[in-house]
Amino acid sequence: MIEAGLAAQGRVFALSLEPVKLLLGDRWEARRDHIWDAAERTLERRLPPPDVFMRVDDITFVAAVASRDAYDGQVLCADILRGLLSFFLGRNADDDVVLKRVASLDGGGLQCVQIDPFAPRPPTSSQDTPPAPSRGPEDWTPPLAGRRHMALVQTASLEPVEVAFEIVPVWRLDTESIGAFRIARDVANPAALSPAQLEAVDRATVDFLLPLLDEYRREGGVFALIAPLSFSALALGRTRLSLIQQWAPVADLMRQAVILEMQDVDAGVPTGRTGETAAMMAPFFRGLMVGIDTVTAAAKALSEYPFSGAVVDGDRLSAPTLLGRLIRAARKATRNILLVNGPPGLDEESLRRAGVTHVAAAEEVSIPVPDPLRPDALVPA
Repeated sequence: MIEAGLAAQGRVFALSLEPVKLLLGDRWEARRDHIWDAAERTLERRLPPPDVFMRVDDITFVAAVASRDAYDGQVLCADILRGLLSFFLGRNADDDVVLKRVASLDGGGLQCVQIDPFAPRPPTSSQDTPPAPSRGPEDWTPPLAGRRHMALVQTASLEPVEVAFEIVPVWRLDTESIGAFRIARDVANPAALSPAQLEAVDRATVDFLLPLLDEYRREGGVFALIAPLSFSALALGRTRLSLIQQWAPVADLMRQAVILEMQDVDAGVPTGRTGETAAMMAPFFRGLMVGIDTVTAAAKALSEYPFSGAVVDGDRLSAPTLLGRLIRAARKATRNILLVNGPPGLDEESLRRAGVTHVAAAEEVSIPVPDPLRPDALVPA
């Protein structure tokens, strides 16, 4: 790995299972061989030749990614490590991922530099075309928030479907600042749409997203975009491949900037199908979130895959009192809860106490304190 120049090119990485060892404590010795066997099977699948990997000590393996550039290798190794840790720890492991780049082999040991596993791709510079400065959401001109678009979706034999898109800022309640932007889409009676219509709606969503990513690249964006796609379309090989081919020209930006919001995952989905579909989509996105409408579906989906967060849409709930139960169910598996179209009259402190971390709202959340009886369904006991 070193002599071939891969280390000098930044394509050799050290991945550590130390969080698993710390969790197991005295049980590590008994479980170690089983854990390494499972890890090596994953590595063999995710790092086929010409990529190579090797185990270097009790908790560390080194991967040399010869099949892609340094940044794409970093994204791949971070995704592999996140998946392994999430599987062994039984929860979302974004905060546990420690990825190091191997710089050299001096004195018989690896010389490594810790890197941000989820950092955006560094801009490429040239003498003729300097890179665009990095710009946050508050600096965007014209503003992203509030942009709208109407699309008339056609299918071969069914009535046209009208879809309304709007870009909505996502506010972080801990910092009271914009942390991302979400593409909100509105379709009349979505439950009545056929599979062909759902696929067409997803294709229209990608059509709306593509020029945003071109703008993101041109302007040097550094924030996340949350894009919804239907689970039923992503779960089918033909439609999944069709969508992947649609965004192929900007695949690098999808991995850098876009968080997939997987919608319409219900409790009737066969066991394991949600996790399998999410695992297949994960390499294409910066992160994955799941929309949850019922407690049963939420518990099932979040047990099958370590989603980065859960999205609760108040307009999709059968009863307002379900909101608090959904949040409590989601908090068992993920620390990020995005509330969309929440009930009016809830102030920031009530939302924080309930476990909400992000709110999708057209304006900054600053609502007068409501009737004290109103938040009772929200706040966990």
